[in-house]
Amino acid sequence: VLKFFPDEAPAVPSKNLLSMRVRDLLRMSTGQRAEDISSFPFTGKVDLVRTFLEIPVPDVPGTHFVYNTPASYMLSAIVQKVTGQAVVDYLTPRLFDPLGIASPRWDSSAQGVSLGGFGLSLRTEDIARFGQLYLQKGQWKGRTLIPAAWVEAATSLQTANGSDPTSDWNQGYGYQFW
Repeated sequence: VLKFFPDEAPAVPSKNLLSMRVRDLLRMSTGQRAEDISSFPFTGKVDLVRTFLEIPVPDVPGTHFVYNTPASYMLSAIVQKVTGQAVVDYLTPRLFDPLGIASPRWDSSAQGVSLGGFGLSLRTEDIARFGQLYLQKGQWKGRTLIPAAWVEAATSLQTANGSDPTSDWNQGYGYQFW
């Protein structure tokens, strides 16, 4: 993760922060603890990437699940860093337009980065199109919008998130999917 944001990295990053991968962000297994991310200032004027990178990483990334919306923000920030476009703009010709989703709006941080884990405004029927797209393994009207292998991986257990076999919330977590 740090390779995307060398200028925002702490002066002396911890070994665990140095080992944090994009996959860890996707799986919400960053090594951070719930109490350290609970007050993340999404609406503040502070640099949110720098703020995320300053959160302690006491556990080895990839070793346990903690629901982490700031990790979703970081995924959005990485997309913007790599493509030069906010996520909503990047996805419009690749996903929203082909699905027939008009005028999606995604709230952004003070730095202009789509919030990632929340803030996407769509109509109910547009959300249903996403569900149908995933049921069709990434296919839409004969066109591959998302590779089937990604759909399978994203919606499969990637990290354990509890031990109660009767709880819907303890059935595992994929790539940004319960």
